[in-house]
Amino acid sequence: MAATQAYAQQEAVDQGRSGPVLEEILVTSDRADSYGADYVQAGSFRGARQLDTPLTVNVIPEQLLKSQQAQSILDALRNSPGVTSSQTSPTVYNNLSIRGIPVENRGNYRLNGSLPIVNLIDLPLENKVRVEALKGASALYYGFTTPSGIINLTTKRPTAEPLLNVAVTGNDFGQMQGHVDASGTIGRFGLRGNAVYGEIDSGIDNVSGDRLFLSGAFQYDITDSIRFNLDVEHIEKDVTEPTVMRGPTSVANLLTVLPRLPDPSNNAGSEGFMNRAEEDNVLGRVSWKINSAWDLVVEGGTSYAERDRRFSTLENFNPVTGFGTLTMSAADGQLYRNRNGRIELAGTFATGPVIHELMVGASKNIRRQYSSPTVARVGTGSAATRNNCVLLGLTTTCQQSIYDPVDLADIRFNGTAAYNATRDTSIEDLGYYAFDRLRFGGPNGDMISVLAGVRKSDYKELQRTPTGPAIETFSDDPTSLSGGLVYKPVEWASIYATYIEGLESTPAAPLTANNAGEILPASDSTQYEGGVKLEPRKGLLLTAAYFDITRELTYTNAANFFVKDGEATYRGFELSLTGEVTPDLSVYASALSLRAKQGQTADQTLVGNRIENTAKTQWSLSAEYRLTRFVEGLAVNAGVYYTGDRAINPQNSLFLPSYTLYDLGGSYRFNVGDVGVTARVNWQNITDERYFASTGTNFIAYGAPSVVKLSLTADLF
Repeated sequence: MAATQAYAQQEAVDQGRSGPVLEEILVTSDRADSYGADYVQAGSFRGARQLDTPLTVNVIPEQLLKSQQAQSILDALRNSPGVTSSQTSPTVYNNLSIRGIPVENRGNYRLNGSLPIVNLIDLPLENKVRVEALKGASALYYGFTTPSGIINLTTKRPTAEPLLNVAVTGNDFGQMQGHVDASGTIGRFGLRGNAVYGEIDSGIDNVSGDRLFLSGAFQYDITDSIRFNLDVEHIEKDVTEPTVMRGPTSVANLLTVLPRLPDPSNNAGSEGFMNRAEEDNVLGRVSWKINSAWDLVVEGGTSYAERDRRFSTLENFNPVTGFGTLTMSAADGQLYRNRNGRIELAGTFATGPVIHELMVGASKNIRRQYSSPTVARVGTGSAATRNNCVLLGLTTTCQQSIYDPVDLADIRFNGTAAYNATRDTSIEDLGYYAFDRLRFGGPNGDMISVLAGVRKSDYKELQRTPTGPAIETFSDDPTSLSGGLVYKPVEWASIYATYIEGLESTPAAPLTANNAGEILPASDSTQYEGGVKLEPRKGLLLTAAYFDITRELTYTNAANFFVKDGEATYRGFELSLTGEVTPDLSVYASALSLRAKQGQTADQTLVGNRIENTAKTQWSLSAEYRLTRFVEGLAVNAGVYYTGDRAINPQNSLFLPSYTLYDLGGSYRFNVGDVGVTARVNWQNITDERYFASTGTNFIAYGAPSVVKLSLTADLF
């Protein structure tokens, strides 16, 4: 469907003509103060009701973000089954997988359903009204993206009336940040600005940092039928990157390998192992309502990120003593730039009893990545690296403990390396697409919907040469198809089935591989999904789906090269219940049962193994109860989150143990004079569970310590 539009068949007159018309559905008209959402704002179904969308879509609405004081993408999407942190410590940014498939950091994260933004820095939520996970293949609308799904962030829009909110947030470790949200409209011009600044303290030893976020959402109604939107974001985050472990290769469960799990506040690295990142996002959009049945949208934008990174690992550790070798590398001058443009015509018309909802468009995405060479700074090799160990406060063998680490000196290493043109790569993805939803039957003309889509792509991968311009290393011009069927026996229920062909840019080889940074040729995937969606009462949505995804398999082989070889299958069931059970009780419940297996590969020992970082079972339940009948403005919330065991690598040499986290929180809204004030408190991981949050490619990262989050918000006007 067209961007920010939902279609409705109704009799209307437009310049003397009657017929189907477009009914505008804006994000701000979705349910307020709810754990549920009626509409989808991502992909070719943007603006469609969830009940009519033949895919698994998890919408994390603003009320859920507020009540849980979500501060990161992972905070929000832990409510969605199948979402796990991958490889790196979530303290720095959220490297995610969905159903065991990486969410590609340059193409799968979208701003307002359009601009691909670079997810190598914490993407702020302070100016977002919702977070969506559109799961599965999405090539029709977004081109070459992994079939894990699209993570869409929708920004808050200018308000008709003046708005000024001031908030202070913090935690029991001393973190403190300030946030200002201001908005208003004068005549045809609207503006909404957000500003955030403060320190970072996650409760992990020798970890510190700060962040800055500025954003502006501008809106100008050029005429009654032409609107211009502009979104601008500037993000900065400097924070210590905690040391991650490299898992042992013996086949055993980690609870057996380690006599005890490490204290989550431990950090084997130095406070000087900093990750410094900065990003600017700009997205412009012009929409023209040609008439009551047709809209034309033109969008364009850019996402530009730079990063200097110091990262460390603890390898070859003894499971009894906890001692291993600390190694540290640095990579300065990493650069990522996305440029994206789209033009799209959407409308509705009738052919006899059949209503068509047609969308045709073209998009072009150019992604540049410069992955600077890593510079080893700590190790047991040359005299220089041995001296680095001593400078940090360790012996020349650089031995450090995961159980009782030595506090290291705050050393800031230079990670600058000479420019290497061969590591400067680009992707050009041009696509032309068409999508038609044909609906007919029943009293409202929507009992049966047939969906058909096609995308023609022109895809190129390029690499700079040391002596000249970029050369083409891979190209393809595939045609991908999608189709589906939705049957609504009654208005509050739908049964659906879909088939989607996906296209993906293969992720770059990890920094620890011998071919680090190499971009492998693109891959394809297929997805089948069928399910049921029920809305037994207004505002409460129950979904159940079965999915089957096949994609080309990538992994780090025994020779430590990142390769594409064989195929992987992901099959499972997913359930969710979201919305209001009663006017005072909101719930967000979800569950996943997944079987993710590696298929035929050149390495026969991998065949049949579980895909790394996939839990067979994952579920969560969160709820908020508003105690308005007892105390006006008082609400309590709670949550429980379970993740099953996960393999740390394709060889399945080690499985991380399962874990369950429990949260409690509450809020109280009151007035001080004419000012509305909201106080919130959330205690995450109240049992202080020790667990591992991230894994993949042999990396293991600790889960965060138990934390109490606090906030005080004043609505000045």
